[in-house]
Amino acid sequence: MDSLRRSGSSLLVQRGRPWRLPLEDRVLLVATYWRTNLTLRQVAPLFGVSKSAADRILDHLAPLLAISPARRRREDTVNIVDGTLVPTRDRTIAASRRISRTRHRRVRG
Repeated sequence: MDSLRRSGSSLLVQRGRPWRLPLEDRVLLVATYWRTNLTLRQVAPLFGVSKSAADRILDHLAPLLAISPARRRREDTVNIVDGTLVPTRDRTIAASRRISRTRHRRVRG
């Protein structure tokens, strides 16, 4: 979190209206959006902000939190890759619809 605070002057020098959420909660909002299969309309009420505010938070912090590609990896560096699968739709429903269409076509033709 400290590196994030130090990474950009835009985090320290603020113009206009201050953020409603503290930096820790904004980072948690971005992580929640990335790690779950929820839309911004669903994530925003969890943090007590509007969808538009959640979108602004995502647009502001996502580039700062994204891992930038390294030019050369050090030998003592360990990279952790998260391969968690997030289900996006029920495949059994899609399969049953496809089967029913093929059976329907066979009956006709």
